[in-house]
This record gives sequence, structure tokens and C-alpha cells, in this order.
Amino acid sequence: MKKIKVAVAVAVVLMMIVVMISCSKKEEASPTGPVTTATPASTAPALTVTQTSTTTPTDTVMNTATNTITNTSTSTATPTDTVMNTATNTITNTPTSTATPTDTATNTATNTITNTPTSTATPIGGGEGKITFESYRDGNYEIYVMDANGSNQTRLTNNSASDYSPVWSPDGTKIAFVSYRDGNYEIYVMDANGSNQTNLTNNSAIDNSPVWSPDGTKIAFTSYRDGNVEIYVMNADGSNQTRLTNNSAWDNSPVWSPDGTKIAFTSDRDGNVEIYVMNADGSNQTRLTNNSADDYYPVWSPDGTKIAFLSNRDGNYEIYVMDANGSNQTNLTNNSAIDNSPVWSPDGTKIAFISERDGNDEIYVMNADGSNQTRLTNNSAWDDSPVWSPDGTKIAFLSNRDGNEEIYVMDANGSNQTRLTNNSADDSIIRGCWK
Repeated sequence: MKKIKVAVAVAVVLMMIVVMISCSKKEEASPTGPVTTATPASTAPALTVTQTSTTTPTDTVMNTATNTITNTSTSTATPTDTVMNTATNTITNTPTSTATPTDTATNTATNTITNTPTSTATPIGGGEGKITFESYRDGNYEIYVMDANGSNQTRLTNNSASDYSPVWSPDGTKIAFVSYRDGNYEIYVMDANGSNQTNLTNNSAIDNSPVWSPDGTKIAFTSYRDGNVEIYVMNADGSNQTRLTNNSAWDNSPVWSPDGTKIAFTSDRDGNVEIYVMNADGSNQTRLTNNSADDYYPVWSPDGTKIAFLSNRDGNYEIYVMDANGSNQTNLTNNSAIDNSPVWSPDGTKIAFISERDGNDEIYVMNADGSNQTRLTNNSAWDDSPVWSPDGTKIAFLSNRDGNEEIYVMDANGSNQTRLTNNSADDSIIRGCWK
């Protein structure tokens, strides 16, 4: 009986399974029945993000742009400096976009700026600078100016009296000179273009030899106003004229030290011509040379540590050098002919000078210690008055090789000798003529 009950139960179960399978087949066969796609719970719904760059939720886009901008400006500093400023800006933009369901974008910009200033010193007048000179081409001595290559020769003074000895102010904006236009020799000053000509000394005696202080605020000069030649100083506008030397002998040829604190000069106060030095206010006048011969024409080295000068202590005129305190006096030229007019190169390494050792006046150059003496000019005429260009690459000089006194220029080694002035009258230059 128990076995019969079990068999009946099994049969019932089998019948129920057959019925379920039959129902399932009918649903799949129905053309109007629903279609269901199972989606696992772990799969996220699709997300579409639209940007300039098409990305997906897992894409990272790196856009890098590098812009280089160069700005170049040129300004001209008055009166001689040209300044070049070059700025280079490098800009890097790195946008990073990460597409996420919340769409977060991050932009990072880094700016790097580099400024490189470059200064180029340009002499007065541009290029190689300007030379002021005196000329007799108009029937009396007048002052002219020209470019250093001889072009643009321009008359600055114009009157029936003589104007001569022009010297540039240190900044190149003014020219001091000597004029006889008021019936005696006076010191005048004018602007670099010849305007505003002004009598600075204005007295009945002779005033001569103007020399600018290195900072341009004062002018030393010589005057006969007290009965003999003495050294004076005044402000650049002519005010506060002050006598620096005071004795019955003559004191002459004032030359400022490069730092403007001292003035070297010549004097015969001790019976013969010797070289002295004093403070710029006239105090502490000290004799530097001391012998029975004449010593004169002192010239400071550019660094102020030495003074070149002329002496005939060895029987003829030679060029000597000494320390600024008068010690270590040394004969540099040392030959039987006359050597004179020493002029230091701007860097102090060389000295140009004049020598008659070859039978006529020629221009030579030597190292500052007297070595390597080299002839720069070579002709049967005389060559004289060497003046270095401000940058030391050229030397202006006078020559009568073409029949009258004219101004020439050459490279510092003597090459490329070129005539700058060309007329039937005399043209002349002095120290301080080139700026």
C-alpha cells in the first residue's frame, strides 16, 4: 500500500512538469508575446559625453599647445647708449579632460618669461662719433664739426674774429673753445650744434686752454688776469671762477686726473719747468719732477695710476712715464732724436707719439712700458698731433702730405690712412676733439 502511494505521487509530479513545458512552448511561439533581455545588475547604463574632442567615459585627452612670443623693442639712450630689450615668453597650455559621469575638466597653464637686455654704447653722432676741429677755409679760424669718416662738415662759429681750440664736454652735448670776438681771448661754450654761444670768462685779460673736468661740471683754464699765467677753475656755466695757483712764476697746462680729484700742471716756480700736481680745489700743490732740465706736457693714464710727460734731462726730448706720486720715472723712447706729444690709448695699454728719428715728424705707437715702438706713418711730409678715437680702434692726425695741413684718420695699426678734410686752407685738431 505504501509503494502504491509513492507511485501515485511520482506520477502526479511528472504530469505537472509536462504541463509546465507545454505552456512554455506556447509563449515562445506567440507572435505578439513580449521579448525580454536580461541585464545583469553589475552593468552600468551607457553614458554619452559630447566635448570639442570626442571621448568616452574612460578616455583621457591631453592637448598641449606651446606658443613662443618674441618681443623686441629698441630704445636709444641719450646721448650715446642704444638699449635692446628682448623678451621671450613661452606659454604651455595643457588641458586634461577626463570624461566621467560628472564630466570634470582641468586646465593648467604655465608661463615662463625671460628678459635679456643688451646695451650697445653708441658714440655721439652715431657710428664712429664726431670730430670737432678748427679751419681757416673761410678766411679766419672758425670751428667746425664732422662725422668721424669726414662727412657732414659743418661750420659752427661764424664771425670775423678767430675761434679755435674746441674741446668736447664729457657727455658730448657742448663744446668749449677760445674766441677773440670780444677784442681779447676769452673762453666760450656752445651747444654741440653751434647754438647758444656764450662768453664764460668775460674780462680784459687773456683766458685760454679750457679743459673739462671728467664729470663735466667744471672747466679748468689759464688766465693772465692777475699779471702772469695762473690756473683757474669755474663751473661749466662760467660761475664761481676761482684762482688755484698763486705765485710770481707762470703755471700752465692743467690736466684733470680721470677721477676728477686732482689736476696735474707745469710751473717754472722753482727756476725751470717742472711737473706738479694739486687737489682739484688748489690745495696740496706738490712737485713731482725735480731736475735741472725741463719737464712738461703731463698726460694722465686712463686709470689715473701713471703720468706720461716730456723731458730733455737726457740731452734731447724724450717721453717718460712715472707713477702718479712722481716715483719710478722712466725713459720710454730713449734715442737721439726728439720724441714728443704722448697720448694714451683709451684702454691704457699703448701710447701714440711723434718722433723725428727717421728725419721728419712721423707718428709712432708703443706699449705702455715703452716696448714694441712701431712707425705708423711713412712719407716725406710731417705727420703730427695724434688723437685716439674713443674706442681705441683709430687715430686721427694732421699731415701736410698733400701740400697743406689737413686732418687724416687711420686704423690703430697704421693701415687705411684716409684724408678727411680737403681744401686749400689749414685744418687742425687738438686733444679732446673726438667724441
